[in-house]
Amino acid sequence: MHKIKDVKPLDDCVVSAVFFDGTVKEYDIKRLYETFPQFKVFNIDKKLFRNVHVDVGGYGISWNDELDLDADDLWEYGREVGKEQVEDINFIFAQQLSEARDMMSMTQKQLSGKTGIHQADISKMERGIGNPSLSTLKRLADGMGMTLKIEFAPKEIVKD
Repeated sequence: MHKIKDVKPLDDCVVSAVFFDGTVKEYDIKRLYETFPQFKVFNIDKKLFRNVHVDVGGYGISWNDELDLDADDLWEYGREVGKEQVEDINFIFAQQLSEARDMMSMTQKQLSGKTGIHQADISKMERGIGNPSLSTLKRLADGMGMTLKIEFAPKEIVKD
């Protein structure tokens, strides 16, 4: 399962999606016109097209309640145009939290129920925009039946 970290509208009904692993893909929305004619609205309403955003949890992108795309479709049919270096500790944590929750076959809502942490806050953490305290991290680990492990490790030195 692929998850999206960020999305931007480009020219000519193309979106650029950055996935949690740093992969950047461009997806031409016009390819959907034949199968899903409702997307043709972007030819008329450019403001709507520019209002694209990542869905809760990064599982897709959407413009409104009727227009959305799944992250796996964007991954499969998008054209890879680059790779961002993933060094941001928030996004590394986001990916690890999401993978741990998926490994336990839990939804964000289920984890929320076990921890008392609002589902919206879990979503923010999984998108890399939350800033959890150590006690929150412990509650998340406990809620998933896991042990929280935090470590300091020497930085890797790149030699020429």
